[in-house]
Amino acid sequence: MGKAQKRTFKSRTNPLGTATVPGAATAVESKDDVPVLLKKLSSSDASDRVWAAASASNLLMSDDETVRRMLLSNNVISALVERLSDSVPDVVVQVSGALYNLAAIDHGAAVEISRRNIYGAIQSLIPRLATSIDGIIKNNEEGQRLGDDGRKMVLLTTDNMLSLLRVLCETVPASVKQVNDMALIPFVISFFKVADRLPPSLVQTAGQFLHTLTDENTAAKRTLLGHGDAVNVLFNVVKAQQLGAETSADDTAVVRMLAGAVLMNLKDVAIEQLETEADKRGADVSAEDAQAWDNMTRAVLEIVSGFISFDPHEAAARALHLAETIPVADVIAAPEASKQEMELDRLGARMDYIQMALELAANIFTDEGASAEDAEKAESESEDTAEPADGNGSDDDMGDDEDEEGDDAEHEDEGEADLEARDADFDADDMNDVLRDEGAAKEETEEAVRQSVLGVFIDAIVPSLLRLAEPTVAMTCAAESARLASVAEDFAALNERALGCFNNFLLVIEESLKAWFRMHADRVDAWWRFLIDVAERLVGSAADADPAAADRRLRYMVLDRAIGCMWTLARGVGGEVPATPDQIEGLIFVCSTAPDHALRVKAVGVLGNIARRQPGHVDANRRIGLFLVDHVIAASLQANAQPGSTCAAVEPVAEALDLLFDIYSDMAYDYDEPVFVREKLLPRLRQMLVPMRSLCKTVDRRKHRSLRDRCDLATQNLRAFIEYKATERK
Repeated sequence: MGKAQKRTFKSRTNPLGTATVPGAATAVESKDDVPVLLKKLSSSDASDRVWAAASASNLLMSDDETVRRMLLSNNVISALVERLSDSVPDVVVQVSGALYNLAAIDHGAAVEISRRNIYGAIQSLIPRLATSIDGIIKNNEEGQRLGDDGRKMVLLTTDNMLSLLRVLCETVPASVKQVNDMALIPFVISFFKVADRLPPSLVQTAGQFLHTLTDENTAAKRTLLGHGDAVNVLFNVVKAQQLGAETSADDTAVVRMLAGAVLMNLKDVAIEQLETEADKRGADVSAEDAQAWDNMTRAVLEIVSGFISFDPHEAAARALHLAETIPVADVIAAPEASKQEMELDRLGARMDYIQMALELAANIFTDEGASAEDAEKAESESEDTAEPADGNGSDDDMGDDEDEEGDDAEHEDEGEADLEARDADFDADDMNDVLRDEGAAKEETEEAVRQSVLGVFIDAIVPSLLRLAEPTVAMTCAAESARLASVAEDFAALNERALGCFNNFLLVIEESLKAWFRMHADRVDAWWRFLIDVAERLVGSAADADPAAADRRLRYMVLDRAIGCMWTLARGVGGEVPATPDQIEGLIFVCSTAPDHALRVKAVGVLGNIARRQPGHVDANRRIGLFLVDHVIAASLQANAQPGSTCAAVEPVAEALDLLFDIYSDMAYDYDEPVFVREKLLPRLRQMLVPMRSLCKTVDRRKHRSLRDRCDLATQNLRAFIEYKATERK
């Protein structure tokens, strides 16, 4: 179980305002125009350079791939990087913006930019920018000399530079070391010291940059931790309720969240340093230092909780309205964005930050959600209240009991006598004592959970996750334009990220605190019904849609996450979810129509765990067991046997077999005789041995070693399972 996938930020309208240039080119009539345009970038006339830089920026961001390729083939990147040292601020703003936007939309261009001494070019600008920003903040002679336009240029250039470096760190791994060597942390952390006197968008850009730079980058973490009062500055920002009288609550929340995200990146190295220092002193980490970081984690979760309290349905309706009412005009031809477009961009930026908040919450819970103390308490509660083992185990347990039968027989009479004596002494008062002790243990566990990060997550985060996971009207809009398609993509990504965060939560509970599920069956039931509702809305729409429809991919993208959550939940409770026959049929439909093996594996996993329910679910077991045997395993093996077959569904077959071994591992299960025996599953499985060996051979061990190993192991276990079941009832 890894961390949540890293969120990258889209290139959107700059909140600081764009430096528009009247008359800048928005199209070229022939390829001969490109060299002329680039030549003007080196003109001695400043106005020509400004025009050429603005024109290059417009053309690189146009939808015309041909024009972009012409510019790139004429070495536009080198020309733009060279102009970063221009003495005219307007040129630098246009060039830095063009490079940032190009890197954000074209990975190949980002790689090329990183090779063109971009780091040295930017670093040479930092002292001048730092002096100017200091003058703006202090409103001294330097700041007054700049004037309104000059101040705007300085702030916009800084924003573009940091955004460009962030994108390079996200897309070109080798650039991280280069950025480390630029020693930008003192410059960037200074923005947080005066966050109330800078545009919030610039402080947010600085936060995005630091968050990206410190993600799995030990060198940057140590540099930041070792830089004066940097950590205290970030702590203070997290604690601040308001950054300035003119800073909105939303902007304040974003800055606080970004500061918290950076601190969460630093936490592992910070704790490691505290432990090292304590070891040198021959002592433990002070309670005050440890508590400070724990309090910070809670504070970040509280910020996240407030930030994701967002109504996606209202937002989707508004976004669709804006996308449909923006004038159909070339944005490049009218550089000043319309009010509708700016509002749509702000909404999109808010959703970007919500997704980052979800990523942050998921990672916090993965790292810290179920502490060792929580797990121990829950395990103790589980041992006190659990029923005797029912035989659910691995294939290695088959037949192990025979070695102990002799010893058990020797003590059988003595054991029965002891039990009878104890039963005779056990009265109503004893039962009341047991119930009282169990109640106290459960309450102790509940209180520990309430006081932990787990409690914060359950009460404050999960309700918002489920709200954000609900498919919106955007999912049903026909993507007839680029704007509508973008809106649909944004809201589908929000659904996907919310479900991914919820799945992280369920995984931690499953792995470390499984007893919590048993103590809260009502929550399990409610979550199951919610996930079923999400899946039904997605499956119904996807099944009715044209397979070529643009939104079909988005529906299955979100459905994959929803089914994944169902799988984790069903696995965590041993299949004890309130699945109805209709829901089982729906899951079978998903498994049968899944567009890829990954979704099919998840659907198989859900079904297989539901089939383990007992007693009283024989019909459900029969429906699922026969489906897995006939339509998942046998059908795939038959398809693989056809001449020219190239797409073997190895993962679903291996998963289905592993589940069958568990489902029918004991003849004592109430469904074993009516399903496994009467439906003659054993002869069917025997017929699959040879085809399974053939299926394994279709997986190239050199390219897919883990998959081949899993397939080989499934085949070996199939042979052992057949032998076991053949003798089990004799």
